[in-house]
Amino acid sequence: MNNTGNGYFQLSDSLKVEYGVFNILGDFFDNNSFIDIYTRLQTTDPYTENILIIYNFGDTKFDNIKQFYLYNGAPINGYSNGDINNNNSEDIVFICNNDFLWGIIYNDGTGNFSSPEYFTLDFPPTDIECADLNDDGRSDIVVTGGSKTEIYFSTETGFNQQLLTETLYLYVLISDFDNDNDNDIILHTTYYANHHRAYFFENLGNNEFFEHDHFDFTPFCSYAQIADFNNDSLPDMVFIADNHSGLYIYNNIGDFTIEYQQFIPHQRTNPQGLFCEDYDNNGFIDIAFTSGVGGIDYYLNILFNDGKGNFVEDPVGIIEKEDKQKNILSCYPNPFTDKTTISINTNNNEKIKLEIYDIQGKLIRTFIDDKPYTGVYKIIWNGDDLNGKEVLAGIYFACITANGKVIQSIKLIKK
Repeated sequence: MNNTGNGYFQLSDSLKVEYGVFNILGDFFDNNSFIDIYTRLQTTDPYTENILIIYNFGDTKFDNIKQFYLYNGAPINGYSNGDINNNNSEDIVFICNNDFLWGIIYNDGTGNFSSPEYFTLDFPPTDIECADLNDDGRSDIVVTGGSKTEIYFSTETGFNQQLLTETLYLYVLISDFDNDNDNDIILHTTYYANHHRAYFFENLGNNEFFEHDHFDFTPFCSYAQIADFNNDSLPDMVFIADNHSGLYIYNNIGDFTIEYQQFIPHQRTNPQGLFCEDYDNNGFIDIAFTSGVGGIDYYLNILFNDGKGNFVEDPVGIIEKEDKQKNILSCYPNPFTDKTTISINTNNNEKIKLEIYDIQGKLIRTFIDDKPYTGVYKIIWNGDDLNGKEVLAGIYFACITANGKVIQSIKLIKK
């Protein structure tokens, strides 16, 4: 489904796939500028699993289906992707709960993948995530499940295994939760008496992590995501309740502490996924999730962030209270490979701020910080972060703030 620009969607293509597919994820796997999608495919043999990758060549059609054999054993339970070997291409990692292992297939940059490599575990994994935890350009792997969570730091010669904790966890998220330019680890799990528990591990650098006080709340939850919903540069959290009652929003108030913000009731049951993105281009992160009724009819649900702490069903669109604030931000080329020029055009002598964020809401780069300005201003972004390191290919957002209020954001695609 194509986003027509302000949070409304049109069906552009559909694809019938033999056998069953599971949670669909997307990223850039080949050498064009269009996002690809991938999912797990279960064949007629319940003990054979594949990753199904569908490449988008930019003609609004998904085609060229490629299946990559993963594992001849019990079903694959989860997967994620990241640049494990630092070749600027997204690799895919996966876990098998029944057979106590995790694995990886490496991407050569053109969408062709290596044969899978397997790594045995002494516990049944329930979740896996990838992110660069030590700022070396390589995505590291975090595996959790059973009563243990382990980190596998990627190096040129293999993986360095490190125990993070020996406590029961079910799910893992990775985000720069304290906005200090390194990735922290958040674990969450069902606990006791209908309680859910979140644990925060602060990245101290040098492959060291500090465990902060945990946070308990009700009811049990499964799906969760991290995103900055209130544009304060601190990632917040959203959970879907297992009792199918709705979604819970918790704000990040700093120092690895979250507090209840709001409950969003929802009548449809059986949630299958949770994704956070600015779908209506108003500069605030929205929430999308799928749900079903009776296991037959499934729906895509989108809750739009109005920028005032409310999530509504209809798109909000770019916040434009005055004509003088319209279309002050543009970018060319977009998509880009090495660099792009961001143009600011404002007739008001007001304090403006220009920042770039990644798709998870992490601050990547600041160019103008609350300086009075009027006229046309051009900035060249070389695709680097706050530390001068080149960012990975993917989706980013340039966000312009005037007098402390977000007035426009645009999507940037780095190839």
